[in-house]
Amino acid sequence: MRRFQKKLHILGMMLIITIGMLTGCGKHAGAGENGKEKDADKDVELNIMLWDQDYDESVFKAFEKKTGIHVNINYIDNTDTIISKLIQGTADYDLLDLESAYIKSFVDNDLLVELNHSNIENEKYIREEYYKGYTGDEEMKYAIPMTAPIYTCIIYNKETCPIEITKFEDLANPALKNQVCMVNSTISLFGMALQSLGYKADSTNEDEISEAAELLTKIKSNVKAFVGESAIPNLENGECSVAYCWDYMNLCNMSKDNWDKYEVADIPGGAECCIQYLAIPSSSKHVKETEELINFLLEPEQYAVSTNAFGTEPVLKEECLAEYVESGFYENPAIQKNAELYEDSWKIAIDDEQINILDSYYTKLMSGSE
Repeated sequence: MRRFQKKLHILGMMLIITIGMLTGCGKHAGAGENGKEKDADKDVELNIMLWDQDYDESVFKAFEKKTGIHVNINYIDNTDTIISKLIQGTADYDLLDLESAYIKSFVDNDLLVELNHSNIENEKYIREEYYKGYTGDEEMKYAIPMTAPIYTCIIYNKETCPIEITKFEDLANPALKNQVCMVNSTISLFGMALQSLGYKADSTNEDEISEAAELLTKIKSNVKAFVGESAIPNLENGECSVAYCWDYMNLCNMSKDNWDKYEVADIPGGAECCIQYLAIPSSSKHVKETEELINFLLEPEQYAVSTNAFGTEPVLKEECLAEYVESGFYENPAIQKNAELYEDSWKIAIDDEQINILDSYYTKLMSGSE
């Protein structure tokens, strides 16, 4: 969801060459319990790739203290980074923080290890509605959900937005000139445009995609900025009164003043739904230890550390987590809004066919070429 995509079968071929010739790298989360850089009993280091602000570093330090297993963190800012790092072969990665839209491609290209769920007993705390696969891993063999759904939707400032927004096409209204901020994700942009036109977000029909591109081109004339990570700065500094982004939960967590200031537009076509998953790449030499880390991250007390730090809606059951999160956390209106969006959302599993088509349209959209 978050970013531009590449063909993953290339990655599959490159990994055959690079697996077995990899060395550790990355940001070290801390020393072991004995304070030494290496633990004589474990002598294991896990190299992991995470999105920034998905997990608080103190959790990994706690894991190191408990187990003596060292964790090297590599932060990424888009899914292309995961692909390029795996292709480069500069590290033998053990854990990936993957968006739901990409799971199918990674599974189809034999890039993930089938998990031993008996080693991840804390998955019992995951909310029932989220513990099911819909991304090409329907039986949940290869990945574990670690966040509740994030929704790419239209957020508007109720005080400054000059028009009523009832559909995605309203973002092309001239009254919004230079007031719109949008994510730069190929799938998020074209998927929503397709949905709003009455098509499927995963369409491979070029006539439909071309129509979606025309709509996005009209909207682009009003776009002040395309963003990769967050549209919150653009909203909060008053630069934009409308954003098509995935920031509503975080926006509400930043300040209770935002609860009444911002709203999510109710539009036909729904919102894009994305869940973050943890998965083990086939190149990992420490599968059991990585499963131990996943299990540790799902402990309610540990999970709450990141929830409190970043305010993302948890994937764990409320009754298991409530005593560990900050007081009033579940009063956040975004939690109720997210429940509503879940019922009217669309999900997508990326494949090469669609990406091959979308790549050229995305390039033309961003470059302004015909």
